[in-house]
Amino acid sequence: MSIITLTSDFGEGSHYTAALKGALLSRAGDAQIVDISHRIRKFDVIEAAFVLRSVYPEFPKGTVHLICVQGSNTPETPHRLVTLQGQHFIGSDTGVFRLLSNTEPEGVFDFSGLSLDVDSPTFPEREVFVLGAAHLAKGGRADLIGRPAGALRKVEPRRMSFEENTIVGHVAFIDDYGNVITNITREAFQKIGKNRSFEIQMRTPRMTIRQISEVYHDVAIGKELALFNHTGFLEIAVNNHSAPGGHGGADALLGLHRDQAIRIVFQSEDEL
Repeated sequence: MSIITLTSDFGEGSHYTAALKGALLSRAGDAQIVDISHRIRKFDVIEAAFVLRSVYPEFPKGTVHLICVQGSNTPETPHRLVTLQGQHFIGSDTGVFRLLSNTEPEGVFDFSGLSLDVDSPTFPEREVFVLGAAHLAKGGRADLIGRPAGALRKVEPRRMSFEENTIVGHVAFIDDYGNVITNITREAFQKIGKNRSFEIQMRTPRMTIRQISEVYHDVAIGKELALFNHTGFLEIAVNNHSAPGGHGGADALLGLHRDQAIRIVFQSEDEL
């Protein structure tokens, strides 16, 4: 059974999602459709890439992923079909494809010239992306619906930077539990830290975490913690996201928000 996933900024319960699924089932009735998220921030391709990158390695080869954020076909953002690590990604080339992996794709195809049922698609996810997804889900070849394309567009998200004994990262995503996921990687932490003592500094110098937990329950309920999650990124959380009235996670309790700077300051080697 083929798998088609959906990642969009349509919003939960949107009729656009229902229309998209109906169109997919009409053309590829045996496909299994998986919702990754429909709560991507409006028009935010960087967040879409971050969410999709964190989950697509769990899917089998041959899976087709529709990226339904900024789906219009323009001279700057043509429709692309990208094959990466044995999986297929369909969307507009907004820069999102370059953010999915540090490795080069196996294939990049332009299918802006597909023969459509409408002259001017106003819902390209349904009128264009579905055609490509259904073709692939039925075992079709990418090069039969698209012509080889050139280099993918690049987009520059916030990146980690390094100062003396310090990693500077940013909040990349906040999940439904209020867990704050940064762009700081375990690899960078280990390479720069070299097993030294450290402080994770947030909004104020007094808001610090001085240890990395293995699981959420390493700390008491209602206590903040830091750990590296399953994707290898530093996550700041509150065990059981406890707050008055049972609301709020690390974002609310610690006053953290998207794009906010997070610093890890390591003990100076001169102090060891």
